[in-house]
Amino acid sequence: MGTKITKKRAQLLARLEQIVGSNCYNGSIQNYGPGGSFEGEGRDFRYPLTVVEAEGTKRKKRSPAVDETPEVLSTGYYSFGANRLQIIKALNEVLNYLEAEGKLKL
Repeated sequence: MGTKITKKRAQLLARLEQIVGSNCYNGSIQNYGPGGSFEGEGRDFRYPLTVVEAEGTKRKKRSPAVDETPEVLSTGYYSFGANRLQIIKALNEVLNYLEAEGKLKL
């Protein structure tokens, strides 16, 4: 991943991932309230982050992954069928770019 992920950097990456993962929307979801009353279409939701433990166990996270070690967090991805978006790696590359351009100091 380039830059070693320190605990401080891992916490920032976890917070940034939470922002991205919390901005999912599905317009096809039908919302029904108490008594079955229709409350409209569409719903925002938190996309789950999958992390992989050292022994290979996969876990889905729906809350901020700030409690994960930098090593486990660095495995974080979003699963789209057979595809994966390596979100933690991507966010770390964004931070690296901003640091290299002198626009961010961590």
